[in-house]
Amino acid sequence: MKKWWMAISTLLFAGLAQAQSLGAMQVNGQAGSQQLFQKVKAVRCQTEQRGACDAAVYFDLNKQQALTPGTYIVGFENSIYPDLVTVTAGQVTNLYLERVTVPAQVKGQRIRVYRDFTSLVEQKKIYLTMFTMNRHFFRLDKDNFGDLYIAGLWERDFVQRFTYEVCPRIDAYGDVASSARTICKAWNSAKSANDLRDLFNFANDGTFQEMWVTFPGDVIASKHPRYLVSAPMTAGDFVAVFPGVYKVQAEGKNQAAVTVKTGQLSQNASTFGFSLNAVRSFISLDGEDCSTARTWKTESRSYCTSDAAEGCNRSSAESCEPM
Repeated sequence: MKKWWMAISTLLFAGLAQAQSLGAMQVNGQAGSQQLFQKVKAVRCQTEQRGACDAAVYFDLNKQQALTPGTYIVGFENSIYPDLVTVTAGQVTNLYLERVTVPAQVKGQRIRVYRDFTSLVEQKKIYLTMFTMNRHFFRLDKDNFGDLYIAGLWERDFVQRFTYEVCPRIDAYGDVASSARTICKAWNSAKSANDLRDLFNFANDGTFQEMWVTFPGDVIASKHPRYLVSAPMTAGDFVAVFPGVYKVQAEGKNQAAVTVKTGQLSQNASTFGFSLNAVRSFISLDGEDCSTARTWKTESRSYCTSDAAEGCNRSSAESCEPM
């Protein structure tokens, strides 16, 4: 009897010790009716080593999920929390989803909500996940809404195949395109998430191009479709998303997209943030006259073509391509 009680006590104390060594996360909010997956995705990563991440953990909204203490990237239905999230042993980390309703000026029966990649906030999320994980956070279907759960067998590789495994070995391939060396230099030498901006060219319609280096050293500008956060919905519906910048647009010809910003967003508070207040002349750091340049690069963004684009003030150009 004594041995039995000692064994039970040992198991109880072991379980208690394990529970005390864990933390927890809870994501609070109500999913929209057309958000099909309705699961939180969290990936724990080592901040001191790029690509050192654990397998993803999926869990329900409004329920505590026990997690190993550490730093996490967290997403829900294609939206991503705008910074790394810390889980501490013995504590619950609470995150809150924001509700996006259809603006009154958007009319139509099939309305799409997608991430606005003209915004530095959403661009930063791409940089953050690629820098931390060495790959994209979500597995996107090329033509349809969402994550792997509704992607077909062929489409599953669309985003996940964009890796840069060739870059650390680029010199071994001999005579490769200079563009490949340029992209790989940006990838290999990146010290922060923002250093990866040369890999991405963001358009005004919710799409963007990724400069992908393939074996044996070719560069392919691959187009990402819009990152929808819901299947198409109607005017009375809503979506739940992490803080960010989104566009709401009805299907059909000449339908305008309306921008919606959610949550408390700061460009400068983040560990991976941007410095948006740099003041320079129209002469770039390379001595080029950028006042009439066709494209230019700033501390915040590459492939700028308009001063009106966020982060593209020509006076802060670091380098440029003359007309």
